[in-house]
Amino acid sequence: MTILITNDDGYTEGLRVLLEVAKKIDKKAHAVIPNRQRSAVSNSLTLHKPLRFHRVADSVGELSGTPADCVLFSLFSGEVEPPKLVLSGINFGDNCGMDSLLGSGTLGACWESVLEGIPAIAFSMFRSSRDWRDKTNWGDVPHGHEKIEEIIRMLKPKLDTDSFFSVQLPLKFLDAEIVFNNNLQRLRFKAFIDKRKDPYGTPYFWQHGDFGRYEKGTDISDVRDGKIVISKIGLGAFKNMK
Repeated sequence: MTILITNDDGYTEGLRVLLEVAKKIDKKAHAVIPNRQRSAVSNSLTLHKPLRFHRVADSVGELSGTPADCVLFSLFSGEVEPPKLVLSGINFGDNCGMDSLLGSGTLGACWESVLEGIPAIAFSMFRSSRDWRDKTNWGDVPHGHEKIEEIIRMLKPKLDTDSFFSVQLPLKFLDAEIVFNNNLQRLRFKAFIDKRKDPYGTPYFWQHGDFGRYEKGTDISDVRDGKIVISKIGLGAFKNMK
């Protein structure tokens, strides 16, 4: 089973750890990742300009595209061995809630994968800081190889080509309880649009978000309680559409 690792953050601590875990399962595991930060791009594709690809490390290549582009590139370019399983992440920040399900680039790679009939698992980590460059902000991720491998091996028999799994890790997850929860909170983030001025006095707008409330019994509530939350996301709602 050839494993592809991708994400929407580029070369991060989460990518490094997930690739190391994948190589324990598949020696040919490799990563194709965006060459810059591509959060919140869902499964958008680059169709209006060329894609450029170059290798930056052993088993790691960067593509000038989105996470979904990375999946299609791996399947159809002939530059790397096509995957039989896609692992996306580990994202710096959780992807709980329906808004993340529809907007996340990490999950977008998995959407594209299962549309092509390739099973996929996404990994995301609840964060308490915005600075992903500081290794100490990654919680248990730098030492979480065994737990992450345990989750992958547990989910492998459950994989199919019509769905993917979204795994949410709390900051401290080495001894955390694993729960399955498909009760996704409708909105994970509150949206804000700030009006600012550039140095020349011309107004511009900056859209961003912040954490919203936590609804009891939902995926984000369980992660906040220190549990590893796994949600199965399927294409079943679309299978009967003509």
